[in-house]
Amino acid sequence: MGDKPISFRDADGNFVSAADVWNEKKLEELFNRLNPKRALRLAREKKSNEKADKEEK
Repeated sequence: MGDKPISFRDADGNFVSAADVWNEKKLEELFNRLNPKRALRLAREKKSNEKADKEEK
């Protein structure tokens, strides 16, 4: 487990690190559920960045 802090035990009683449980996809879903406008903002920023990249070329 390295230097990851132990956060809780799983159903089998083994220690589980939060870093092992909360992967990028699950965090993204959580952030979008807690802040519904976040997904819209990220899409808007992505579109803006793509437009800026096209204008540079």
